[in-house]
Amino acid sequence: MSKIAALLALGYLLIALIIVGPVCAAGNASSYVPPAKLSVADAVAAALGENSDLKQAEENRLSAQSRLRIAAFNTTFGAGASVETKSTVSSTNSPEPPGGGTVSKARSTTNSAKVTSSLTYQGLGGTEATVNLSPFGVGGFDSSLELKLQTPLMRGRGRLSGKSNLLLGARSDASVQEKQLYLTRQTTIVGVIRAYYQAVLEREKVKVQEKAVTIAQEVADGTRKRADAGLVAEIEVSRADLRVASVKDALNLQNQASRAAADQLMLAIGAGVGHDSELTDGVPSGHADAPTLVDAMKTALVNRYELGISDEQLSEKARELAIAGDKLRPELNAVAGFSSSSDGLEAGLGQGDTSVGLEMVFPIDKRIDKEQRDTTSRELDVLRRVRTFTMEQIAQQVRQAYWSLDAARASLDILSQNSKVAEQSLSLAQRMVDEGLVSNRETLDAQDALTGVESGLLSAKTNVFLADINLKYAMGEDLTTVVSK
Repeated sequence: MSKIAALLALGYLLIALIIVGPVCAAGNASSYVPPAKLSVADAVAAALGENSDLKQAEENRLSAQSRLRIAAFNTTFGAGASVETKSTVSSTNSPEPPGGGTVSKARSTTNSAKVTSSLTYQGLGGTEATVNLSPFGVGGFDSSLELKLQTPLMRGRGRLSGKSNLLLGARSDASVQEKQLYLTRQTTIVGVIRAYYQAVLEREKVKVQEKAVTIAQEVADGTRKRADAGLVAEIEVSRADLRVASVKDALNLQNQASRAAADQLMLAIGAGVGHDSELTDGVPSGHADAPTLVDAMKTALVNRYELGISDEQLSEKARELAIAGDKLRPELNAVAGFSSSSDGLEAGLGQGDTSVGLEMVFPIDKRIDKEQRDTTSRELDVLRRVRTFTMEQIAQQVRQAYWSLDAARASLDILSQNSKVAEQSLSLAQRMVDEGLVSNRETLDAQDALTGVESGLLSAKTNVFLADINLKYAMGEDLTTVVSK
């Protein structure tokens, strides 16, 4: 029984480790700990250093720059050494004597060694040169020197050469990854700003709901006193108590929404959930200046990096098309070579074989090259259409953001006026209840209307600010400067 109990205990321990381990690991996924007080600028700065999407984009940019540096190298150099032991066994048959014959065997061993080095050059114009040098060789290896030079005169020349294509492709990729990093940074900043002010909004709505609970409780207490004095019916007490329970439940839900918004902010930053920082920035004022729609669209078409990425893709595909067409031409190369080898250390430029001439190759079966050219041509046409569609998308995004800002401003104006009316209605209803002219239903309805207007006013101010940020984002403005103001 003791063995069974030990096995059960061990099983429970393993299950606990399996369940608790990932939870602990998830809790420690980020080393960033938010400060006790957090402004929107602090939140954005933290996200720029902690957000996982931004880190991945930065890694892609660094990798592209590394590939560009590699592509920029024109020469490669290598050196090595070889050592070889060769053993040979040979047999010799002698004439068989009258009394019997013998077969003799001999073993010979040869030790060989050499030192090698090589240098390769690739020029942007298509010229290629190689030098292979073995300055030292013993045994079965000879010292040798080999030079080769090739320059294209027709196909693969200039910007259509393999080296130029490699370098220009790496340069284009580095430019695209730089723009992708900027776009990821913009998206991260927008996400953090939205999450921050959504958390601020939910926090302020908690205060509005707490005020509603206070008013409802005061109305209920007053109604109970008047009922005890026989001034109102008991049903009004029940109605007031039900309203208190309703607003308390709404407060509970609002508290949950506030905590969820705070966790969402931590996720947008890239930190772990569960942190409780005091948000120092309050609800925005609701004031936002915006350019005209025409100016906003012109700015977007200049600033948006998506169009820059499309231009890079078009340039890349146009070069691919030119290379595909170039492959259909004959290949004519000027070639030169020199080779020398000898025992010991005698190989060098003073002796050996030299060759100079022209090399021409006519492509006969062009089916594959033609198919590749036609495919690349179609892809280039599609990219042109995609760029045009991207411009239309950007225009639509700017228009949508502009009209959203206008709608948010209109809502703010309406709710600002309704707020004053709702406050007056609550005060008038309370006075009429005190004078016994109406039931407490009027006060409860007026209080409910005031709570809705105050919450709506907070939302409208936040929506105006976020709509302005969204318009700047659609216009391609650098949001790091917006946050730092």
